[in-house]
Amino acid sequence: MEDTRSEGYPFVFVDWVDSCEPVPNSDITAYELPEPQRIFQAGFLVADAEDHVTIAGAIKPQLETYDYVITIPRVAVVAIRYLQPADDKEIVG
Repeated sequence: MEDTRSEGYPFVFVDWVDSCEPVPNSDITAYELPEPQRIFQAGFLVADAEDHVTIAGAIKPQLETYDYVITIPRVAVVAIRYLQPADDKEIVG
């Protein structure tokens, strides 16, 4: 019962910058001001639009659903790298 629908989605590594908010977020001194966070995100590229990309960490092909999904604005993306398997060997547990 092999389902290859996930093969249509490239596996990518996204280097991007996200905003940051301290916790707790009151009475913050100048020395405690947060800086944007650099994020490394890897997963299936399930949407590739002009202004954003959407990455899914998991795909359930039989249900045709995604898990661990994040949409990243293109203005926050530093780089997208398309990942390829090291070889054609399939690893089976």
